Amino acid sequence: MSNIEIKHLFRTNRFPESEIKLCLLFFYAPFGVILFILRIILLIGLLICGSILSETQLIQKFLNKIACLSLGIIVQVENPEAKENVNVYISNSVSLFDHLALQAATGSLTPGIKNSLVKSKGFGAKYFGSQSNLDTFKKTLIEWVTGNKVALNFTPEGKMTNGKGVLKFKTLPFQISTRVQPIALKIERPVLEMSVNRLGSSNLVDCIVYMFSPVTVYKLKFLPALENKSNTVQEFAEIVRQHIATSLMVPTPNFSASDLIEFEKKTLIEEQRAMEAQSRAPSQRPELQRMSMQVKEVLPHVPLKAIYNDLCITKSIDTTITNILEGRVHFISEPIPSTSASPQPSTSSSLPSAKSSPAESSGGGGGRVMFNTAASSFPKSASERNKSFQERKDQLIANARRRYIEKHNLDLPLY
Repeated sequence: MSNIEIKHLFRTNRFPESEIKLCLLFFYAPFGVILFILRIILLIGLLICGSILSETQLIQKFLNKIACLSLGIIVQVENPEAKENVNVYISNSVSLFDHLALQAATGSLTPGIKNSLVKSKGFGAKYFGSQSNLDTFKKTLIEWVTGNKVALNFTPEGKMTNGKGVLKFKTLPFQISTRVQPIALKIERPVLEMSVNRLGSSNLVDCIVYMFSPVTVYKLKFLPALENKSNTVQEFAEIVRQHIATSLMVPTPNFSASDLIEFEKKTLIEEQRAMEAQSRAPSQRPELQRMSMQVKEVLPHVPLKAIYNDLCITKSIDTTITNILEGRVHFISEPIPSTSASPQPSTSSSLPSAKSSPAESSGGGGGRVMFNTAASSFPKSASERNKSFQERKDQLIANARRRYIEKHNLDLPLY
């Protein structure tokens, strides 16, 4: 158990942050491209040989060396003498090609997926049937290991991490055999230090980076074999997990593969939305700001932020003005800034009445012209009140239009 956050189990950067190592990567790039092309040719040859040659231990070992060479994988075993003769090997998961390193160190195979690239003989995987029916799949695996054939290796976390923790184990591998040997697995890329995977990356991209990188080093350590005598399958899986985590000196967080998959989906969706918002912002923000200022000149008592937020939805000056006048935009009125010019006589009265509209604003000649839109009386019927409101709204818009034309000296009819 650990308080490590789930986001700390992902690699977020593909390339190193050090400026010196970025410079090294820049100078290495031409050589990396040449190496990538040579490895592509070698990989094609591996796929052809894997489909033609027979499935024997000797052929598997030969193809595994070609596969590691084509991907730039180097396998280092800390204590090869500690390897025991068991039917199942268990390891933590840190990359797409963990099973290649495990096959190189143990000669074991991993259950593969039908029609996938890793199902090829050269990639150390074997198809044992569909996993949709777990009982049948488990029965097939048990028959394989009890037949004294090649051992199997599993990475029961079910999801790659950055190696800073060991996830909860799936219990299927521990139902195949009661005796397993744990393997502590680490991975590194010296000098350039490019990550083997990152949050949201595809398997294809990871594979390309493998063939571009100089080398990818897998460091394995065999731990003492464990046998389940009286524990449940879940308890035995947890014991093996603890042994691997202790050897790696990392915590055992209370997360499973499904938790990491869900977090990854949520993070990628949020990043996509942020990118879409940024891509739209450069083309829309200046235009919306210009439109906001136009509405602000017509209705100076309305906060600019409220105007902008409504324009983000309507994309129309007229619609936003109508929404404000009809009360569909909620805001706190701002005081109308006073002008230094002397006030001129009002067209209707020297002071506005208590019922006058808050949209009274400065006129076009530099002085303040108070435009009173208050109704002379309160109509009795709803239709008359609506008609009166519409007339006063039209008057307000017409007056605002007149002042806007006069202010900017536009050659347009006032009404």
